[in-house]
Order: sequence, then structure tokens, then C-alpha cells
Amino acid sequence: MQTHRTPDVALWDQYRALREQWTHEDMLVGQRITWLILAEGLLFNAYMALGSKAMGVLTLALPLFGIVVAALIGVGVFTALRASEQVRLEYERSGLADLCPLAPEVHLARRGRWAPKALPFVFGSLWVLALLGPPVL
Repeated sequence: MQTHRTPDVALWDQYRALREQWTHEDMLVGQRITWLILAEGLLFNAYMALGSKAMGVLTLALPLFGIVVAALIGVGVFTALRASEQVRLEYERSGLADLCPLAPEVHLARRGRWAPKALPFVFGSLWVLALLGPPVL
């Protein structure tokens, strides 16, 4: 049951601090996904431009580098998502839910995280496919 009380300034300051942390982690996820898409796009473009003319080393090196990039950025994405989850848990423990919500409902927020969680695996899988069969142009 929610109580109707006038929240003091300290509660609002704590809310703003947690909200700022949560927003910061959310922006990190967005930036890292942007890095992933740009880096992988450039690597795929280079890989396809080389096509069947690629030397043996590049045919192996570009896909391996693409997998490493996807893995490293994926770790960064999962770290930021975990940090935002910890901010949400701290918000719930602090009892600030009476003031206003920190973020969308948990089930909606989880659905919103599907894409950033899946993209590193999608790009990594595409590079594995490239390793199995180089492009034929």
C-alpha cells in the first residue's frame, strides 16, 4: 500500500542520483551497440570487398577479428546491463518507489534488452559462418 506523504529533499536527491546512474548505464549500452554495428559493418564490408581475391591470411584474420570485436563489445554491453540492474535493485531497496518509477516495468525493460543482448551473438555467428565458407563472388 502506498502512503501519501510529502517526500523530503533527501529522497528526491537520492532518486535523482539513482536515475542519473541508471540513465548513464543505459546510454553506455546504446553507445556500445553503435560501436558494434559500425565496427562489424566496416569489417563485413572489407571482407566482402576482398571476396575471392582475399589471401589465405585475411580470409581467416577478418572473421577472427570480427568475433573478437563482437565478444569484447558484448562483454561491455552485458556489464552495463548488469550495472543498470544493480541500480534498479538499489532503488527498490531504498523505498523510493513511492515517489515515482525509476524505469519502465521490469517485464518491459527485459524485452527492451533483447536486442543489445542478442546482437553480439548474431554478429559472432555470422563470422563463424564466414569462417566455414568464404564468400564466392
